[in-house]
Amino acid sequence: MTVRNPARAAALTLAFLVVVSIVARAWLARKIATPWIMTDELLYSEMAKSFASTGHFLIRGAPSGIGNVAYPGLISPAWFFHPMSTTYGLAKTINAVAMTVTVVPLYLWARRLVSLRYALVAVGLALLMPSFIYTGMLMTENAFLPAFILAAFAFALALERPTLLHQLFAFGTILLATAVRYQGLVLLLVLPTAILLKVLLELRAEPRQRPLRFLLNELRRYWISAALLAGAAGLYVLLELARGRGLSSGLGTYQEVARKNYSFDAARHWILLHFAELGLSVAILPACAFLLVLGLGFTRRGTRSAAERAFLAVTAAAILWIVVEVAVFASGFSLRIEERYMFFLAPQLFLALALWLDRGLPRPPLLTLVAAAVPAALLFAIPLGSLLNISILSDTFGLIPFLRLSERLVTGGIPEARKFLLAGGIVAALAFAVWPRKGRPELLFPAAVAAFLVLSSYSVDGALRDYSRNLRNSAGTLGSPSWIDQRLGSGGDAAFLLGTTSETWPETLALWQTQFWNRSLHSVYNLSTPEPAGGSETAVRVDPATGLILSTASGKPLRASNIVSSLSFGVGGRLIAARPPLALYRTQGPLRVAEETTGIYGDGWMGADAAYTRFAARAPGQITVTLTRTGWGGKDVPGHVRIELTPLGGKPLEIRTWVIHTGGARVFTLPTPRRRFQVTVHIEPTFSPSQFGSPDTRQLGAQAAFRFRPRA
Repeated sequence: MTVRNPARAAALTLAFLVVVSIVARAWLARKIATPWIMTDELLYSEMAKSFASTGHFLIRGAPSGIGNVAYPGLISPAWFFHPMSTTYGLAKTINAVAMTVTVVPLYLWARRLVSLRYALVAVGLALLMPSFIYTGMLMTENAFLPAFILAAFAFALALERPTLLHQLFAFGTILLATAVRYQGLVLLLVLPTAILLKVLLELRAEPRQRPLRFLLNELRRYWISAALLAGAAGLYVLLELARGRGLSSGLGTYQEVARKNYSFDAARHWILLHFAELGLSVAILPACAFLLVLGLGFTRRGTRSAAERAFLAVTAAAILWIVVEVAVFASGFSLRIEERYMFFLAPQLFLALALWLDRGLPRPPLLTLVAAAVPAALLFAIPLGSLLNISILSDTFGLIPFLRLSERLVTGGIPEARKFLLAGGIVAALAFAVWPRKGRPELLFPAAVAAFLVLSSYSVDGALRDYSRNLRNSAGTLGSPSWIDQRLGSGGDAAFLLGTTSETWPETLALWQTQFWNRSLHSVYNLSTPEPAGGSETAVRVDPATGLILSTASGKPLRASNIVSSLSFGVGGRLIAARPPLALYRTQGPLRVAEETTGIYGDGWMGADAAYTRFAARAPGQITVTLTRTGWGGKDVPGHVRIELTPLGGKPLEIRTWVIHTGGARVFTLPTPRRRFQVTVHIEPTFSPSQFGSPDTRQLGAQAAFRFRPRA
């Protein structure tokens, strides 16, 4: 079938792919039940919410300290709509649009290098990347992918034809990428390195009588880029010195990354792993193709055009600096493969595969051997045993399929998954090197890469969908997560009291989820250590004599018309809504605690000590203390129990003792005075289940519960 207008047909195909991708990604993103990459998603959503309502990028009404604000600004229009379920869906749809438009500069770049058919191949493979699943998360990845590909394309244009406009455009894309994420600063290294590589490739393109003069003349063509880079660096240094600040201060919250003392040996190890995982994430074949066409650029076969040489220079420089940058960061901080900070290199590798196919699959023996062997051999360096854990869910999509495979294998586990990894890499490398031309490799290779990407995406999507649902169900947001807004209205005003339980991490997760889903939640009062989100909060304490909640800084009582707290904490006020383990109270006057339970874990077990304090006792009553070890069937470790009921500031009124054994249970009922009182439970000795083969390392006394009843 003959196409009358191939260019128009390709444009229509591209438009169709874009529309289908946006619709499909927006639909798949709906399966992500709640933000779960914390605290990143919370911070960006708070900044977007603030920008939509005030025009400033604030977190809980205070400056965020985050300078790269392009992404929160991009998704902020979603916060003009209500309720939060609509806002969340619109924000993820914006993500789908932003990520998908990456294919526009990619297609324009591909058309300068390959035929229409192979340009669409590169675009199609890019749209299948598992990293597109980030559209379901409120993360800068959604904006950084198009910003980076646009910058790489702009660099290639500037290298191909270094006009004033092209070089200004290239420099502008660096600013855009950095506004999305500070990682864009690495482009300041990529551009000059790409210029040097481009000049070397031009030198090899054809014989030169005076190579040194040619090099100097070629370098002079890029004086505008050199001036812009030097001027920007000089201006930044002068501004920071004038302000009396260190040169890393411009990185804001990321200053520690620049100041870290990195180990050379550790960095070298992680660089190797990141190069290995980059090839794995694109199914090996595109990495092989890139190495081969890059090698051809430095041989007599050379390249076909200046555009091709520019592409090779930009891609090689980007891969070099970004992999090194990300790996060095990982060596000092995360200690895992950070694919999320380098996945945007994949479209260029797909473009390299399209270029190799368009050139007729050249396979000179020595270059082919090296290009096929290197990506496959690097896979042997990946230590799956130490990498396959829950931390890869947010950062290393390429390893998630092997994690899920290891969990599903009846026998073998991780070692068996490693065999699949290595076998797949070897097969891909062999196919690249020796697959016969009669076997239609121009069709088979893209189809194989596409199949790998689809299967990987399916596995990643399932893992993240399940994880987000479990988080939603365990963080006090089961049912309608916007339960506070539904009770108060999105224009209401409520505070959150944090640090009310002994298990601070689950409580902090509940805060983050509640804050995201409820716009009426504003202030955070914290009885414990500062929570890691870094948002504005007020440190508070409980006056042990009165139960008043006081500001730690000023010592003055605090007021809030509505406050959210743990159901077990018992804030003074009228309970107006509950979503276990949280409750919403309407208060009058200063905030105070009605009752407080301490020393009991979320599963009901206590350690050596637990206590119940009643601050709002205005009439006599009784309290029941239930102690049991029915939840423990192991070796008996008798525990001596001492229960004391004491008026606050007074002497014990009631003392009870008992010895608790495995499987034992007892309920103590104690009369309570008209005034404030405290009941304490002490058990000695405790026992640790880990001593008897259990993974639980806690020191446990008994399962404990307190229940106060005022006298009728």
